[in-house]
Amino acid sequence: MRRAPALLLCGWLLCGLADVGAAQDSVVIYRCTAADGTVSVQNDVPCPQGSQQQRRVIETVRPPSQPYVPPPRAVEVVPVVPASAPAEPDKSTAGDTESGNAPIELLPPPPLFACRTWNRDDYLSDDPTPAERCAPLRTIGVDGDPSRGAGAACEKVRDTCTPVPEPQLCERWRQHLRDTRAMLLFGRAEDPAATRVELERIEAVIRASDCGPQQAAE
Repeated sequence: MRRAPALLLCGWLLCGLADVGAAQDSVVIYRCTAADGTVSVQNDVPCPQGSQQQRRVIETVRPPSQPYVPPPRAVEVVPVVPASAPAEPDKSTAGDTESGNAPIELLPPPPLFACRTWNRDDYLSDDPTPAERCAPLRTIGVDGDPSRGAGAACEKVRDTCTPVPEPQLCERWRQHLRDTRAMLLFGRAEDPAATRVELERIEAVIRASDCGPQQAAE
């Protein structure tokens, strides 16, 4: 008959250990400016030697699956002794001093490029170097008959990319986020794991920019 209290105590201890707190992760974003003015954004990788570096840490909190709810306890009522009213703080500086931290300076979004492949597929990328693809070539037989062509051949062709105008950067970055998310959700990603990492990187870039409250929530 004494096992029930012991088992109940063990159950409470296990629940407390399982719900100690939420796991906290962080993503470090590096904004790199090369000597020629080229700007790139890297995830958890410092800028190369000789480039100007801006570092931003984005904290993400993962909520626990079953939050621990402590049992209610009695609250002791303590009489309040009236005191003289404190001096009214300066409203011009109250917003900066309430949290104890200076306001965080948001960065403008990095450059983005609108690109098109040889077969007229459009996409967005922040890589200034256009991708190279293999465009198939038609083969013919030795007698000039195209129906007797043997094997396959292709020609290396680079995508054509143009910079997105600065006033459109925020909207196009959000479009880049939506396109990447759709690739992952609808099974169009060749490498789902790499696409998921890219999606998290794009979300972190938008959160660290001055693109407004919509950010990565769209």
